[in-house]
Amino acid sequence: MDCPFCNINKEKTRIIKEGKNVFVVFSNPRLVKGHLLVIPKRHVVKISELNAKEKKELFDTVIEFQ
Repeated sequence: MDCPFCNINKEKTRIIKEGKNVFVVFSNPRLVKGHLLVIPKRHVVKISELNAKEKKELFDTVIEFQ
């Protein structure tokens, strides 16, 4: 599988914060300055596929970086 979001996790220099289930990176700064991506480490197609712990960490991280 060639998922661009999964591949970002391999580029450790881009990661701003890394948790147990998610990581945070700056999006492409040429598109939107200051825009961040909070990405689950486990590949899923929809957020509903995440388990309760993964969802909690994802949304807690989103709130932390607002």
